[in-house]
Amino acid sequence: MKRLLLICLMLFLVCLTGGCGTQEPVNNSVQEKVAYEVIDEAGRKLTFTEKPQRIASLTYGTDEILTDLVDTKRIVGYSRWAGDPEITFITKEQARKVGRKLEENTEAVLSVKPDLVVATTASNSEVIHSLEALGLKVYLAGRPKNYEQMRVKVLKLGEAVGEKAKGEELVKQMDERIAKLESKLCKIPDDKRKTVVAFNFISAMGRKGDLIDNMLNMAHVINGVAQIPNEFMTSYVSKEQVVRINPDIFLLPTWNYDNRQDIEGYLNRVQNDPAYKDVKAIKNNQIKFVSDKYRYVASHHIVDAVENFAKAVYPEYFRGEKY
Repeated sequence: MKRLLLICLMLFLVCLTGGCGTQEPVNNSVQEKVAYEVIDEAGRKLTFTEKPQRIASLTYGTDEILTDLVDTKRIVGYSRWAGDPEITFITKEQARKVGRKLEENTEAVLSVKPDLVVATTASNSEVIHSLEALGLKVYLAGRPKNYEQMRVKVLKLGEAVGEKAKGEELVKQMDERIAKLESKLCKIPDDKRKTVVAFNFISAMGRKGDLIDNMLNMAHVINGVAQIPNEFMTSYVSKEQVVRINPDIFLLPTWNYDNRQDIEGYLNRVQNDPAYKDVKAIKNNQIKFVSDKYRYVASHHIVDAVENFAKAVYPEYFRGEKY
C-alpha cells in the first residue's frame, strides 16, 4: 500500500513539472492578438488589434485623406478648419456630419474618446506627449514637400486605419489624373512657359524645394521665387527681388484666416504699388487668385492643386472644361 501511494505521488510531481502529456504550459495572462503594425512618419511603431473605429483628426490634410479612406462614422472629430472652403476640401456638410471640430489640445481630444488620434510631425509635441501619456494611440503623418511624399502620406495613413487597399486605390487615382494632366501640359513649349510669383499677405512665397514650388513645376509653370539664387534668399522676399524676376502673373492669397485680412485691399495695394508698375504682371493686368486650399494643400488633393494652377496660368489649354 505504501508503495502504491509513493508511485501516485511521483506521478503527480511529474505532471506538475510539465512531464504529463504533451500540452504546452498555460500562460494565465491574457495575450492580445496583434492584427497589424505600422510605422508612422515619425518612425514610431504602432500596434493595432483591430481597425480603429473612433478616429480624431487634428489637421485639415488628414481630415481630407481619412474622409476618402473610411466611413465618416469612424471619424469622431475633424480639425478646427473643417468646412472652411478657402483652406480645406472638407465640405460644410461633411463637417456637420462628423459633428465635432477639435482644437489641438488634450482636453478637446479626450472629450471625443478616440481609439486613434491622427496628427502630423508639425503638431504640438507637448500635446502629443500628453495624449500618449494618457494611453491614447497617436499616429503622426508627414508634411510633404513634393508629390511623391504626398503619395507616401496617403499610403501610410491607409495602412494605419486598416484600409491599405483603399489607400493604394486613392494613390492610383492620383497617378492616373496626374498622367492625364501631364499629357495636356507637356504640349506647352519651354519658351512659352509663364513665370509666376505667388504672394501671401506678407511677401512673395514659394522657395525652391517647397511644396508650392513642386506643384508649380508639375503645372509647367516657372516659379519666380525659386529662381532667386540661394545667396540672395532671406526670410523675406523683397519687392526689388520680385521686380528683377519680372513675372508674367501674380497669384494673390484668398484665405482670411483670422478675419483680419483684407483681400480686396491687398489687391489694390499690389495693383497700385509704384514698385511694380513696370512688372509684366501689372502692365498686362495678370493678377489672379488661386484658392489657398490649393497652395497649402496637404492631401491627395494635390492633384486638384496642380490642375488649378495650370488652369489659372494656361486657361487656353482648358477651354470648355469646368474650373
